[in-house]
Amino acid sequence: MCSLTQLLIYLVAFLCVTVKCDGAGNISCMERERQALLKFKQDLKDPAHRLSSWTGEDCCKWRGVRYNNRTGVVIRLDLRNPYRPEKLNSFAFYRELALFGEINPSLSALKHLNYLDLSMNQFGQKQIPNFIGSFKKLKYFNLSNGGFVEAVPHQLGNLSSLSYLDLSSDISNYLKVDNIEWLSHLSSLQHLDMSGVNFTEVGGNWAQV
Repeated sequence: MCSLTQLLIYLVAFLCVTVKCDGAGNISCMERERQALLKFKQDLKDPAHRLSSWTGEDCCKWRGVRYNNRTGVVIRLDLRNPYRPEKLNSFAFYRELALFGEINPSLSALKHLNYLDLSMNQFGQKQIPNFIGSFKKLKYFNLSNGGFVEAVPHQLGNLSSLSYLDLSSDISNYLKVDNIEWLSHLSSLQHLDMSGVNFTEVGGNWAQV
């Protein structure tokens, strides 16, 4: 029979295999999630080199990534375009700082994500990825001005923990909504911004929020 001390030693050893530990016993990011972030990066074009820190073993030190220092899981991904029109009043600067490409479904591995901000970037796919609806712990989601043009996927209605949602667009007729039933499932929602989004009415007419 193992003593309590032996059990604790086994537990620490298990954690250090599952999530990397440094020499001081501090937990860093999980390998599965690190690989997921690298796959996400591979599908992006980054002219401003905003993701240049995304190298090495510890993704917890990467720009825009935050993790739970007790469990090693990624809980926050903030890649909002740093462009601020009040400081850099030029569309050219906005594009230079934006991320381009597609949102790789590898991000679905970040099961404990509670904050996701990918706003003001220019993603290549037409529709918001359905898999984002699998982030059950997500509380904050900002995908405003992301360049999406098709209807919002109803899978976003699965985000029952969501309290903040911003899908707004400065350019009308970009993002569309043809069914608002999914919004009724967001029981924790406190902030909603869908300005500039077009809603399909019966008969095919457009109504801009």
